[in-house]
Amino acid sequence: MAKMSQNVKEILQIVAFVVVVGILVAAFVAYPLSRTKAYLGRIDLNTFSADSLPANDISAFAGLNATVDTFRVEADGLTTLACAWLTPAPDTLSPEHTRPLRGSVVLLHDERADRNSLLGLASAFLDSGWAVSLYDQRASGLSSAGYHSDGEYEASDLNELIAHLRIRDRVIRPFVAVGFRAGADAALLSAAEEDHFDAVVAVRPYLTTGRWLDQLMAEHDMYWIPFPRSIFKFWYELRSGYAPEYRSLATIRPPVCRALILDSEDQTVSEFVQIAGANQIEVRAVPADTAKLIETMMAYLSL
Repeated sequence: MAKMSQNVKEILQIVAFVVVVGILVAAFVAYPLSRTKAYLGRIDLNTFSADSLPANDISAFAGLNATVDTFRVEADGLTTLACAWLTPAPDTLSPEHTRPLRGSVVLLHDERADRNSLLGLASAFLDSGWAVSLYDQRASGLSSAGYHSDGEYEASDLNELIAHLRIRDRVIRPFVAVGFRAGADAALLSAAEEDHFDAVVAVRPYLTTGRWLDQLMAEHDMYWIPFPRSIFKFWYELRSGYAPEYRSLATIRPPVCRALILDSEDQTVSEFVQIAGANQIEVRAVPADTAKLIETMMAYLSL
């Protein structure tokens, strides 16, 4: 009987060990690894091939009364961006315009969408006499790359687009940017460079890497895991091949132009405004509907 008890005890110890190991593997490896792919990879990651990108044609813009030029920009040797330059069709320019274009704007979509999500906003700018640049950000739509970032790589991509536009005299002042989520961060980070933009509208930017990870986990109802930021970031870097700098309020460079942030005014947003200067950045709540959102943007950029 004593021998049987000892055998049972050993079996229970082995079972307990296996269960603990299984929990640790699930918490530190399997779960965060799968969530990284699901939340930060492109939607079509399982079938995507950089060698067979669809044509960057103008069919998506057929509903806009605009002259369209599509092109691609090599962002970093591995990433190709599908871009478009739109100008109001000649018959839409109102006679009160003192020049053909009132300015130029770059539109940057939410990283979970693509440039088609901004066609309504592009139409509003075109109707007001603006030239519009919009593109599929990395890991979206017709652009390459498999993973998004917290806005850092997107900002580098945006800088490459700006360089492309400058060479072709397509930076028309005032030159502004409107971005959503990681696109908003890209616009704010790029605006830290002298003379890039005259104004920026940033809708729900993450601002810091920590806030990015926290919002990501909260919005997707992720299960609690130990050291969530560190674990999630580790597997993201390993899976994506990216190694973005961990951006904090202590290291962030605020924009050198005026900016409107549309977001809830939490501690991170308030501290960011203080760093940038209260006169430089204005914070408002995000309007409840799309029409009001566009109206708010247009009014701010017309100042």
